[in-house]
Amino acid sequence: MITLTEEADIHLSSIIAENNFAAIRLAVKGGGCSGFTYDWQPMEKLEIEKGDIMLDLDNGQLILDGMSVLYLAGMQVDYKKDLFGHRLMVENPNVKSMCGCGESFNVELH
Repeated sequence: MITLTEEADIHLSSIIAENNFAAIRLAVKGGGCSGFTYDWQPMEKLEIEKGDIMLDLDNGQLILDGMSVLYLAGMQVDYKKDLFGHRLMVENPNVKSMCGCGESFNVELH
């Protein structure tokens, strides 16, 4: 489905632990200048909807929105920290193009 690097797992797990969340939910929403954006939402309590996929993290879970799974298939999530800041880096093979700022994307599904 998706791949998380160890650094991404540690980062997401630390967010969950530090804020007493049950999980983080990842979905793809319409919006932005290129059509879609990633929507990372903390979950106070674990609520699974039909079609959702639950991935275990070191601490807590990452819930993939069932309606977004097609857009997320095959992607890799990494966490990078450097001189200029830190961020989750997403490599998604379904992305056809991105906007100039990198916040939104267009997809091509096969």
